[in-house]
Amino acid sequence: MANLIEDVIAASPNRRSFLKTLAAATAGVSALSVAGITPAQGQTSTEVEVLKFALNLEYLESEFYTYVVNGRGIETFGIGINGEANGANPASGGITTGGKKVGFNNAFQYLTFADASEIASDERQHVLLLRSALGSQAIARPNLDLNALGFGFGSQYEFVKLARIFEDIGVSAYAGGAGLLTTPSVITTAARILAAEAEHASALRMQVALLNIATTPLDGADVIPQPSGPPGHLFSLNGANGLCATRTPGEVLYLAFGNKENATSGGFFPSGVNGSIITSTSPATAANLAT
Repeated sequence: MANLIEDVIAASPNRRSFLKTLAAATAGVSALSVAGITPAQGQTSTEVEVLKFALNLEYLESEFYTYVVNGRGIETFGIGINGEANGANPASGGITTGGKKVGFNNAFQYLTFADASEIASDERQHVLLLRSALGSQAIARPNLDLNALGFGFGSQYEFVKLARIFEDIGVSAYAGGAGLLTTPSVITTAARILAAEAEHASALRMQVALLNIATTPLDGADVIPQPSGPPGHLFSLNGANGLCATRTPGEVLYLAFGNKENATSGGFFPSGVNGSIITSTSPATAANLAT
């Protein structure tokens, strides 16, 4: 199959021809050479379904940062939010609640605002990238509750606290999904997104430490920064192996759904996520860091 995909890509650079030849396989983002993505078979976690799952998370992150900086949703930037949808999530794009613009109004807060603004732009680009990669199989933005944890928009401190959570989960989610990808160009692009999320996470974790913001572990795989974490420990890494944790899609949904096992909705996704990867599992443990 891999050789067939490579032959078709070489012979058919035109996106429409590529789609037709592969009979419903999605095309890639031409600028980043994402191609050769095969459609899901039933409930199997194929590359397409992994990308759909990732798009749910990118919708959440991009909405969060865009509301923090601009007080409005990503559709106001001309970004599509329609697509395939499950249950109560509308195909026209879900409703986002709980978000608002955060006041960054003094010199002390400038760096925090600069982080928020740049990350907001990055996350919107990730949504565009994944929607383009999925083509006609792109999922719609699910219904979102940005205030699911009851904080995030009251001050720069709340923003940093919630942003740290999103970014550390995002890094582990991409790391955990890497083993489900097989097409080299898709793996490369996913790695580039992971690297971007890791840069975001590092900047925010540093601010947690500098602003002396108390944090609590999300699960057994969460390495929290100072002041609440181990002394001298800033990064979300296992000091014994220098690696970040991985989380499976189910372990990510456990957190996203409000720490609920075997759930299909809740927390930040009141109507669940779109795609076929929809159910939470038990939480990640320290073993996710050790291997």
